[in-house]
Amino acid sequence: MLIIETLWQKVRPGGLMVLLEPGSPKGYRFVHDFRNFIVNKPREEANIVAPCPHHKECPQAKQANLWCNFNQAIAKYPNQVFTKLKTQSTIDQEKFSFLAVKKGEIIKSEDEAKTSAQKSFFWPRLIRPKLRRDKHIIMDVCNKEGALERIIIAKSHGEEGGYKHAKKIEWGDLWCFEKRIPNRYRKESRTGERLW
Repeated sequence: MLIIETLWQKVRPGGLMVLLEPGSPKGYRFVHDFRNFIVNKPREEANIVAPCPHHKECPQAKQANLWCNFNQAIAKYPNQVFTKLKTQSTIDQEKFSFLAVKKGEIIKSEDEAKTSAQKSFFWPRLIRPKLRRDKHIIMDVCNKEGALERIIIAKSHGEEGGYKHAKKIEWGDLWCFEKRIPNRYRKESRTGERLW
């Protein structure tokens, strides 16, 4: 932790510090220790920029079989450098855990945000690959309240509800659409007036 503190002291005000580790449980624990170091600081001094949309305890750290990691495709060396079998892939899928922290203040709520870039600090992030089903897509996200949430986007939600975007979204991306309340919860009764 002494190394982290020393590196943090070297970051200029308004600067960004990024810690990147392998996407294993051990690598995630290093990132989580750094996260706890930042969360215990006042918000005027340090703020989490990514991947978390909140400045609270990590919901995945509470469970032993879960850890926050993301996936990145990396091209291998060409055959001229290292020979490969024909059955071997030319692309590797590498997993990594990271935390990006800004030294200094950022906006504290989505209501204060004036631009999309500022609002994106509070958008949920996909923490696992999406699940494609017949006419709907299931996404597991970490939300701004500091909880894990499952979002289901049906084809009937249309473009305004984010179905087209959900088909293209990848693991680790931000989800910018509002939470949609199912019809059965929008009315007092089946034939009653809409509540909003």
